[in-house]
Amino acid sequence: MKLTVLGKSPAWTDAGGACSGYLVEGAGERPFLVDCGNGVFAKLRQRRDYREIEAVVVSHLHADHLLDLVPFSYALTVGPDAGVLAKPRLLAPSGAASFFRHLVGTWDTEDLISRAFAIEEYEAGAELEACGVSIRPHAVPHFGPTNAIELRDPAGGRIVFGSDGRFSERLIEAARAADVLIAEATLAEPDPGPVEKRGHMSAGEAGELAARAGVARLVLTHISDELDHERALAEAAVAYAGPVEVAAEGSAWVV
Repeated sequence: MKLTVLGKSPAWTDAGGACSGYLVEGAGERPFLVDCGNGVFAKLRQRRDYREIEAVVVSHLHADHLLDLVPFSYALTVGPDAGVLAKPRLLAPSGAASFFRHLVGTWDTEDLISRAFAIEEYEAGAELEACGVSIRPHAVPHFGPTNAIELRDPAGGRIVFGSDGRFSERLIEAARAADVLIAEATLAEPDPGPVEKRGHMSAGEAGELAARAGVARLVLTHISDELDHERALAEAAVAYAGPVEVAAEGSAWVV
């Protein structure tokens, strides 16, 4: 299984970058995406033909994780091969179909995304599959329902995308002994507010989480190009002794 970063920005996009989006290639012939935030569709097209994509897995219904489903949908419904190919699957949290109708209905017909994709709503804990890779969403605390996405190769390799969210026991358990943990590091400093109102982590918190989960490698994501990445790496390394890096477009890991 190979995961490649298409975009790693937080809610405000890096200069020349893209928000959350990851290309996953497994034993199957057609790859899939985890998240499709703003800017991701163009980054995908630089690497693969969008017609090859088997599925898109959406971690949660926030704009920076799904907005490029819109240009993707236009490509599939009015592009050169519109109506010729089978719809790719769109695996999204419960309530997604209604959310997508409301979103695109503000300027287009409500069925834009459902005409382009075969929508499959999932619940946390579901056992999903695409491209020969097992996919399991884990509920984690953020601002609203959110899922960390666990990817398991048939040979046993595991990559866990922590999605967005605060430091939590739920995320520690989801990431336990993963080969790669991709964890958000949105904040320059830990949020001093009440725990129950926190929604994001700092690099230092991501390092502590990786150490407690016992992962083999930590990748910091959802971190702005306006933050000091060297400082972020140093702060993560205070608690975590394993290899740590900041996600970058084109970065890839094979397990």
